[in-house]
Amino acid sequence: MNEHLVEEVLAEVRRRQTADRPAVLLIGDAPARDYGWNYVRRGDHCAVLIGSMTAAELLRFPDEASADALLAGKPVYVAQEGLRYRSFSRTANRALWSRLLGAERSMKQLGVQFLNAEQKKLLTADEVRRRLREGLPIEGRLTPLARDLLEGKQ
Repeated sequence: MNEHLVEEVLAEVRRRQTADRPAVLLIGDAPARDYGWNYVRRGDHCAVLIGSMTAAELLRFPDEASADALLAGKPVYVAQEGLRYRSFSRTANRALWSRLLGAERSMKQLGVQFLNAEQKKLLTADEVRRRLREGLPIEGRLTPLARDLLEGKQ
């Protein structure tokens, strides 16, 4: 099979996948992990993603964009790796720490979903080929073509 043609097809598939990604309003910094969305700062969006949040922002939640999304029935997500205050769990004032945990519970009661950074990534055949070439572990969910590639069917 012509490897150049395969690479061109994969590049086009990747381009179309990113173009077809749903638009999500990003609040704060973009998360390190790719959740499969197209991040926008304003305009039309189907959900809100809070990529990073300080302790003060948590205590003032919901912000205007999140409140509007919740009122409109749009999902609101929080990338857990962006919760900066969690790194101070051992040194934080206990009363403040208790308020922060309570604020997180309140967010969950409002329907905010916390995204776990350790969720398994979906690996495509192209990603599996790259990892095999570089000797990296193959961890995560596999597309059917990627599974066939690992099983030696491709």
